[in-house]
Amino acid sequence: MIFNRSQAGFTLVEIMVSLAVLSVILGALVQSAGSTASNAGRLRDRAVAEWVASNRMAELQLSPSFPETGSKTGDEEIFGITWYWKSIVQKVEDDDLRRVDIEVRRSEDDQNPVFRLAGFVSHPRLKARDAAAQQ
Repeated sequence: MIFNRSQAGFTLVEIMVSLAVLSVILGALVQSAGSTASNAGRLRDRAVAEWVASNRMAELQLSPSFPETGSKTGDEEIFGITWYWKSIVQKVEDDDLRRVDIEVRRSEDDQNPVFRLAGFVSHPRLKARDAAAQQ
């Protein structure tokens, strides 16, 4: 039998190389899809934790009483998940202000918070004075 070189198909080596390249590409795509899904979950958690911290800060800023220094913990349920927050109130140079740091975690035992928020709360008498000045 005489083989014509122009009619020959792919060799076994060429097929093996193309399969190896294809497997590397597919592996990278699967890894990329997994990473994207993981990042989406972290971004969702961060957004919800930010809501929890913002809610807590708004409660402190709208409260009729001036917050005492020290730390306080609590929890809040959003989307069926219980989030654990810790607020730390500190004095600053201005006696009419308090610095508030709020950390939000997925569980009470987590070492690293999902989200941190820092802000200030003014004394209620300043709010009353400002409201009277606007009228």
